[in-house]
Amino acid sequence: MLDDLIQRYQPEALKRFLQRFPNYAPGQDGLGEFEGLPIWLRKTPDATRYRSLFKGMAEEACQQGLKGALVVLHDPAGNYRFGYVELLYRGRRKPLPSGRSILIRAGAPNKTARSRLGLLLERASREENLTLEALREALSVDAISEEFYREFARLFENALVPEVRGLPEEKVRDFLLGLVARTLFLAFVAKRGWLGGREDFLPWLLEAYSKEGLSGSDRFYPEWLAPLFFGALKGPPGSKGADFAHLPEAVRRAYQEAPYLNGELFQPKAGLDEEGVLLSDGGVKALFDFLFAYNFTIEENTAYEVDLELNPEFLGLILERLVNTVGVEGKATELGAHYTPRVEVDLMVRLGLAELLHRKGLPLERAYALMEGEAEALGNEEKEQARKVLLEAKILDPAVGSGAFPVGVLQVLEETLDRLGEPRTLDRKKRLLQNLHGVDVLSWAVWMAELRLWLAYFLELPDSAKCSREPLLPSLGLKVVQGDSAVQRVEGRAVPTRLEVAPALQNQAVQKALSELLDAKQGYFHNRGVKESEVRQKEAAFLQAVLEAPPAEGLQGGLLVKGQAEELDEQMEALKAALKGGSRPFLYLVDFAEVLVGEGGFDLVIGNPPYVRQEEIRDVLGRFGPGDYKNHLQEETRADLRRFPGLTPPAISGRSDLYTYFYARTLALLKPTGVHVFIASNSWLDVQYGAWLQEVFLRAAPLRFVIENRVKRSFRADVNVAISVAWAPEQVKPDWKVRFLAVEAPFEEADLLGELRKFWGRAA
Repeated sequence: MLDDLIQRYQPEALKRFLQRFPNYAPGQDGLGEFEGLPIWLRKTPDATRYRSLFKGMAEEACQQGLKGALVVLHDPAGNYRFGYVELLYRGRRKPLPSGRSILIRAGAPNKTARSRLGLLLERASREENLTLEALREALSVDAISEEFYREFARLFENALVPEVRGLPEEKVRDFLLGLVARTLFLAFVAKRGWLGGREDFLPWLLEAYSKEGLSGSDRFYPEWLAPLFFGALKGPPGSKGADFAHLPEAVRRAYQEAPYLNGELFQPKAGLDEEGVLLSDGGVKALFDFLFAYNFTIEENTAYEVDLELNPEFLGLILERLVNTVGVEGKATELGAHYTPRVEVDLMVRLGLAELLHRKGLPLERAYALMEGEAEALGNEEKEQARKVLLEAKILDPAVGSGAFPVGVLQVLEETLDRLGEPRTLDRKKRLLQNLHGVDVLSWAVWMAELRLWLAYFLELPDSAKCSREPLLPSLGLKVVQGDSAVQRVEGRAVPTRLEVAPALQNQAVQKALSELLDAKQGYFHNRGVKESEVRQKEAAFLQAVLEAPPAEGLQGGLLVKGQAEELDEQMEALKAALKGGSRPFLYLVDFAEVLVGEGGFDLVIGNPPYVRQEEIRDVLGRFGPGDYKNHLQEETRADLRRFPGLTPPAISGRSDLYTYFYARTLALLKPTGVHVFIASNSWLDVQYGAWLQEVFLRAAPLRFVIENRVKRSFRADVNVAISVAWAPEQVKPDWKVRFLAVEAPFEEADLLGELRKFWGRAA
């Protein structure tokens, strides 16, 4: 029966499957229901693209007073989707139509469908009923990602790592993860028919190689894949600079006509993508056999619709698990990365943007109404005000991982701007992408975050764009950056995170240098021929102009804290050393100078800082020993806290976990009207080592909410977490009230924003 179900849409096979459950009741249409859960069978032109249909059916269920429905969508090609729709809140007052499904493509392996439908058949064999709860369990993202990860991790370590040639052991995993990221991206590109007109382009490519009699010669990666990665995507269709003469005619033609993607993902990485480095033919085949047994779906999952095929979100789920188990960069150890579920991301983004809109002048209740999707609650002037804030907000995730928060921010911004009447265009999406910033200590985490953001942009490109003479992908390399958010040092000295330079920004030379820096970054982002080295020169010139702007005493007076002149001199020397050029680490003040100096800071900092116990804290980049690294953490945290109004920096406990330092560092990066939203361990609320962070919030960083879920953990890790929402540093008023919220339902079922909106309405 299972084989019949996963081959293609066969009405009789589907009916026999449904009849296996004891609570199945036939209906007049031949499909029937399961104890009030109707079975809806619908035709669609293309079952592989389903989003609006599922949303519409969930709304239909709401209108009929149903709690949900089992849904089968099928098309003339024999593809079909098996899934369900229901109504949830997901942190909003109005019921939210939600759906999830698996895809059965005619003639494909359909690995996910085999696993999930097999699970339901096991239930039927035990004579258990089919209910909405059973469907949730079988079509669970967590269950599917866990299954996917276990097999992928085994493949990675046993079939891929041993098959890499030409690299030292500590670089093998980075090379492989870069290769996997590129392979996945091109698999998504092929889904649109943009590579040789074939959705199965990469498996077809390996088959063509085999037909040439080359299998086992280990020439596929260096002679077929590497030219695709690093040559075929670098120029306009039909005018590639690369030489593909050694390839068969059909392959050569596909490479010549490939879209002009460009983008850093397809630039060779120094030390990894060198001549002579390769993955054996056996390794490539193992990877392709694994990946292409799954169906690929380009769209990101949203708070509304969940596709249980291989989609960009799976990259984040793989990231979390690999970081904490097989390790990266030659280090297999706990790095504290935990993937934030989409529901929590969506809730945190809406809380953060609602608070930001309020801080920018929108009445609090209306700000929350807008984040619930009710733009009609705003007047025309308020809509224009909100539109401007959302289009201009500079946003940072300081531990970006695979990009869950930037992607979540992008989704909510786009949805809200749609409601405000802002036209949805590629230029709008590019503008929003330019406002998103991320940092992560792991290079391949940065690549995956970039990949997800590129896919979000790629999805919007019209089919005509595949023939574009201009590069299609914006360059995100100066927006999502590898670096250490917590410890930033040059020549042994800490570099400051902030410069209080408002008077200097009025200086004509400073304004000219800032304008040139912004132009250079625009040119780099839009692939207008500006090199990264040119941008770095403009950054240095801008900061040098700020430092030299008269009166110099006024500048230093803004930085100086009484009794800290020596520390200030050290920091200025470190900054000057960083500006001299050459190799330097990522530095907030330099790399994001246009935000931290030109605009006074970020509007929203949001994220999930790493959870690393104090005894496990170390420098992942290998610059400092554990003791020195912890000393640097404390030193730089004290320097940040000295800039907080009304705060005498408290003593920092040496037992503090790593995430606590991220709070201090990122609060210091906000502009005065900024908002801070973190999800982290709640241990800082009730243990001794968190006392200093509590004092920071009590005196100098107004804390708005602390939200804990009492019934459902946010992560697999054995960690109880809390969501905190705070404002940028300012002296806290004596009568300031902090709201502690205990949520007694899963976040996807709780109407949290609606409850907060009611509260603000009563308080007004």
